[in-house]
Amino acid sequence: MESPNATEDIFANIGESGLLVTRPKPYMCARCKGSRRLCGLPACPILLRLKEQAGIFEKLKEARDIAAPSPPSLLVGEKGYPYVRVGVNLAEGDNAPLFEDPGSWWGRLGLLDIIKLRASMIYSYRVLRVRSASNRIAEAVQEAAMSIRPVESEVFLSRPPVFTMRFDPLVKPVGFSAEVEKISLTSNPVIPRRVDSLVADRVKAREALIELYSRGFDVYYLQRLLSSGALGVDKKFVPTRWSITAVDRAIGDYLLSKVKTFPEISGVEVYTSSYIGNNYVLLFLPGPWFMEMVEIWLPNSVWVPGAEPYMTLIHEYSDGRPSGQDGGYDAIRLPVLENLYKRGRQGYLQ
Repeated sequence: MESPNATEDIFANIGESGLLVTRPKPYMCARCKGSRRLCGLPACPILLRLKEQAGIFEKLKEARDIAAPSPPSLLVGEKGYPYVRVGVNLAEGDNAPLFEDPGSWWGRLGLLDIIKLRASMIYSYRVLRVRSASNRIAEAVQEAAMSIRPVESEVFLSRPPVFTMRFDPLVKPVGFSAEVEKISLTSNPVIPRRVDSLVADRVKAREALIELYSRGFDVYYLQRLLSSGALGVDKKFVPTRWSITAVDRAIGDYLLSKVKTFPEISGVEVYTSSYIGNNYVLLFLPGPWFMEMVEIWLPNSVWVPGAEPYMTLIHEYSDGRPSGQDGGYDAIRLPVLENLYKRGRQGYLQ
């Protein structure tokens, strides 16, 4: 469960580069008041966030009618399923595509940059039943999600948006949110012909995902399509968290069926990487397909407030059945399989 001070807690643990730093004492922020830099950071992240929000809030505090592009981006909640929050994220600012393009963030944006970018987004939602294809709001959300380019949108809000920055280990952060009475697309969505055809033909979701992936469509786009309810025979909205793992698993299983037919790698390979506080070490060994993930969450951090580290272990044999259900495992399994597929090899991975 998220603590009341989750936002302050996460900022207190993130340095300018996005790496975790020592957690300040609870009284430190009160003594510093953002001016003395007692935490050792080059700037106060809390004040930085508030500064970014202030300008946008002045424009939105009395707003009922907002016109802005969707990157495109949507978010489907899971609380209250089968009645969930469904809506598009609108980008306040320039360069709308960047807001929803995690692939371009790697190595370019620190965690504070990402939070700053995403905090200006407006989540315009409506609580709908997951099977709501005939609803006009549902149709607008689905068309926006299917577009490969930003879509100009106009939303009519039930009340002014409020700021609620929440953090999730899977879903990207969003700043403002507001319930809507109406969502209209004021520009034509750019929907690839094959996507439109698969949606109309009511092809099974897994088959559609694999075909589109094979044609070069981005995984993040496929996650958005599945979440929007555009794919499948029995069409319905899929909570964003669920769609992320479902796409990673479906594409990963498809690649694994190919990888298991390839020859084994010939030697030991070690790869390392680090980004926004996450450190990765991959060990490739000669042998048939096997994967084991050891994940360690450091103590005294946002997700592990205690003094002891938290560790999980998941392994998978050639049958493709992992020993546990974990979205993080599927997220790292997919790029590993992509690498092996491109090389035409299989291996024993840790």
